[in-house]
Amino acid sequence: MDNRTDPVEIIARVDERDGKQRAFEVWLYKAHKEGWSVTVESTSLDQPGEECGVVDIECLKYRIRHAKRVRGRVAIVPPGQHLIAATVKLTMGESDGVSWTSEFMHAAWAEPIIEDD
Repeated sequence: MDNRTDPVEIIARVDERDGKQRAFEVWLYKAHKEGWSVTVESTSLDQPGEECGVVDIECLKYRIRHAKRVRGRVAIVPPGQHLIAATVKLTMGESDGVSWTSEFMHAAWAEPIIEDD
């Protein structure tokens, strides 16, 4: 039985600011770490959109994407309060009006390319 994580289940949490190049590299690293043999077929790192490239993993092709995909927690700081000051107070156990919400954050993931026969 193969105990490796399926490539579609590999999620690389990479911020939008880090860019598609970094997202693609981190996803490839995680796939290799899981034991998959990955060959890069093409990249589209300099193209607009969320696609990073196409990879071949043991004879199956996948499209690697980088976009909002995973849930993340975000702090909302009251107006007039500096973010760093709020962070320091939080570490000392004082919430001082800071509230929390969830947002979708960027990540890289693989989608299978399924060709109809």
